[in-house]
Amino acid sequence: MTSPEHRDDPIWEQALDWLFRLHERPRDAALQAAFNIWLRANPRHAEAWNRATGTWQAMGAVPPVHGDQWQAGTRMVTMSQRRRMRPLAAVLALAACLALWLAADRFWTAGDHHTATGETRQVTLADGSRVTLDSDTTLDVAYDPGQRAVRLLSGQAFFEVTPDAHRPFTVEAAGIAVTVVGTAFDVGLTDQTVQVAVQQGKVQVGAATLLSPGEAVRIDRGTGHAERHGIGTADIAAWRSGQLVVDGVSVGEAVDRLRRYHRGLILLNDSDLAARKVTGVYDLTDPASALAAILRPHGGTVTQITPYLLILSRG
Repeated sequence: MTSPEHRDDPIWEQALDWLFRLHERPRDAALQAAFNIWLRANPRHAEAWNRATGTWQAMGAVPPVHGDQWQAGTRMVTMSQRRRMRPLAAVLALAACLALWLAADRFWTAGDHHTATGETRQVTLADGSRVTLDSDTTLDVAYDPGQRAVRLLSGQAFFEVTPDAHRPFTVEAAGIAVTVVGTAFDVGLTDQTVQVAVQQGKVQVGAATLLSPGEAVRIDRGTGHAERHGIGTADIAAWRSGQLVVDGVSVGEAVDRLRRYHRGLILLNDSDLAARKVTGVYDLTDPASALAAILRPHGGTVTQITPYLLILSRG
């Protein structure tokens, strides 16, 4: 898999440097004249500039003042100027990540078990049932003499439930109840869907869906529509082996799953690209390359601003 484009490209870094400086000083005539010289010096400068402004707009930022009037031009940015760009990019990425975190509907502080980005962990519950937590996952446990209840607050988990006919085991995810007596199954929660896949035994999902081994259901959180499909039992919870296995899901949903493995922010503002379908097996240990492979068939690219900020768009 290829790495995100522009990584370690000095011309790309120069274009970003100009972008940030012109945005900070939009009325500086001398700066704009120097920029015009740089832009005309090399066709690659103009190409990098077009991509930089496109990335800026993809992030929802306002284009630099008079950006549409700048013509192609030349002056190589010095190493010190390029170094000045990196803190600016880092500040931008940090601010974006902080805004996302503050706006996110996160409840992990209230949960009993939580994993960090890139971490998976197995916990054993009071009845001997085992739960393997995927990256960036939060689980709350509420056992009492009459029932075994857990709540998946975020992320994904694989459950191996100890049989107990007198106390059913229930997983609640985004208002959807998954009930079993003793079985092995996977529950995943994204911003768009709840997914349940059964490896062993039988699982009741909601009031109307009973799943057997090798069956799965994907439920749209917005509409409540349930889509039932088959799945190889070996592919269930493949994330435990560092793999993302998807079959006919939207690009947006696949990106949602990969966000839990990236220590930073992934921006995808193209609704048409997000709606495209994707099928494949991707490496969770390298989210940036996985994203590039997911987007490539649809003409999409991954632009790395910093190691913590990735912009997804069509080239």
